[in-house]
Amino acid sequence: MNHEDQSNRYYYPVEGRTDGAIAGAVAFIAIIAVPALAYAAWQTLASWISALLS
Repeated sequence: MNHEDQSNRYYYPVEGRTDGAIAGAVAFIAIIAVPALAYAAWQTLASWISALLS
């Protein structure tokens, strides 16, 4: 085993590492934000309906 083999074992190319990172971040935020906003909207609507009927 020479030095070149040893150094290549831990080498990870930088190019291509961020491919789709923005889309992945948007998808992650959407997975978290959409249900949270839907829940908040439903709670607000239910609160308004409850206030109207009481």
